Amino acid sequence: MIAAVTIFLPHTTMADDRDDRIQSLEKRVEQLEKLRQAKDANPASVPPGDAPKPAAAPKPGPALSVGASGFTLRSADTNFALRIRGLLQLDSRWSDDDDLGDTFLVRRARPILEGTVFRDFDFRLTPEFATSTPTIRDAWLNYRYNDALELRFGKMKSPGNLERWQGIANVLFIERALPSLLWPVREVGVMLHGQLWPGDEDAAKFLAAGGLVNYELGVFNGTGDARASGNSDFDNDKTGAGRLFFHPFLRSGVEPLQKLGLGVSGTYGEMEGDLGLPDDIAYDADVVADGLHWRVGPQAYWYWGPFGMLGEYSISSQRLEQEVAPFASTRAENSGWMITASWMLTGEDATFRAVTPRKNFDPRAGGWGAWQVVARCSSLDIDDDLFPTFADPAELPTSASNWGLGLNWYLNRNIRAAFNYDHFDFNGGQGSTIGQAENLFATRVQLAF
Repeated sequence: MIAAVTIFLPHTTMADDRDDRIQSLEKRVEQLEKLRQAKDANPASVPPGDAPKPAAAPKPGPALSVGASGFTLRSADTNFALRIRGLLQLDSRWSDDDDLGDTFLVRRARPILEGTVFRDFDFRLTPEFATSTPTIRDAWLNYRYNDALELRFGKMKSPGNLERWQGIANVLFIERALPSLLWPVREVGVMLHGQLWPGDEDAAKFLAAGGLVNYELGVFNGTGDARASGNSDFDNDKTGAGRLFFHPFLRSGVEPLQKLGLGVSGTYGEMEGDLGLPDDIAYDADVVADGLHWRVGPQAYWYWGPFGMLGEYSISSQRLEQEVAPFASTRAENSGWMITASWMLTGEDATFRAVTPRKNFDPRAGGWGAWQVVARCSSLDIDDDLFPTFADPAELPTSASNWGLGLNWYLNRNIRAAFNYDHFDFNGGQGSTIGQAENLFATRVQLAF
């Protein structure tokens, strides 16, 4: 009997324990169910200690974005970013001048690598592959203390004419106007720049810069007109360059004048040697730069609704020397001006930057992109004192003038087709083509992101 009790008693006790635990769990489930119902009915009635703890939020990681502005990889704290962009321009040219020839060409092919490190340091690296020998177009590092104070080192666009300030993907005509031949393309140096008293973002996003006052001030190796500087100085002399650009009504709220911009830029420095000469103005082979070279350029633009206008005047004054008999020297003062007007036929706002169509090209959805008509007049005057000692009148005209018409079709923010007709007149000189007119029809298909 004792043995039987000894055998069965633990099992009975274990069964009772299980029943107690089951009942306890049932009561706990019932309590939790009541708490849930009470919380649903009145969340404030649930005692803090009984409320379930929320799950811990996952830690943010790096973010990847792909869009019209390119491909961007950004760190979780946003202090590091890498952007991949690009520019591809596929052109054709058709001229009644046999020397130019009719051709299809790859005008520009540029992968663009941009980024930010440790929040305040930006960089850009832009190679160019459309030339016979690949070159570096941009290579700079920029420290950004704030929008009003930034410092840039490397190869960059220096302060110059207004149309060169505008990105080539956004220039209204396929090629820039004649005054651009009087300014450097890229220079190597250091530049302080910034925007003071920023305006409304909705207005500023259409402009070259976002401040009431915008400035650039730099020191560069220096180079000749229409030249892109090499990686080092060719003569050990330096050139100072600066720009002041104002949007006087940016903060006024006067809408018709809010996007009016007025400015002036200039350079001042010594240059020696043939690399200090203009790249696109044909001086004699024995002529070199020899002394002070200064440039000045008043400039302006105005955008109001679908209408836009851009104009500027440029002077490039340079001392030249002939290295063979009669060993003459002179100061050449070449000048030029241009005016470009545009109208968005589809109603978008005109802009200094990229056009964003209201409806992207998509025939299946009834979208045809944005359409824009453009017109331009420009002129270039070559100093008469250059002839015949420093330039051959059979090779270089004393002046050139141009008028042109164009149609731009923005299929979307990244793709644009352009159609241009340009008429040129060349005056003075004695060459067979001098004094004759030249007509040029050009097209472009562009991808820019």
